[in-house]
Amino acid sequence: MDHRKIFFGLVSGVTLCKLEDIDDGSAKELSYSAGDEIYNIFLQRKGDDVFAYNNACPHTGAPLNMELGQFMEKSGTYLMCHTHGALFQLDDGFCVAGPCNGASLEKFDIMIKSGNIIIV
Repeated sequence: MDHRKIFFGLVSGVTLCKLEDIDDGSAKELSYSAGDEIYNIFLQRKGDDVFAYNNACPHTGAPLNMELGQFMEKSGTYLMCHTHGALFQLDDGFCVAGPCNGASLEKFDIMIKSGNIIIV
C-alpha cells in the first residue's frame, strides 16, 4: 500500500521540475492530473527559495495571472491577482489587500533536494 501523503491530489515525492528551470524572480506554471482532476499550480522563485501555490484567487477562483508566468506585481514584493488587484505575501500566500483581504492562496508544501523541486 502506498503511504505517501496526498496534497491537493499531488503525491508526495513527485518532482515538479528543476530549480534551474525557473529564472530568479520568475514563475513556472504546471498542470498536474490525478485521476479525473487537473491541478493548475505555479512555482514562484525568489533567489534560492521557491513557493508553490494553486493558481486560483480565493475571491473568485480565477487564475491569478493574465500573462503566462506573470504572478508578481511591479515591485516584485507581492503576488497579485490580475483580475481584481488583490495582493498576497509571497512566503505564505496571505492576502494583505483587495477583495479577499485576510484569505490565503492554497499553498503546496515543497522542498528543493539535489536541485529538484519536490512535493513534500
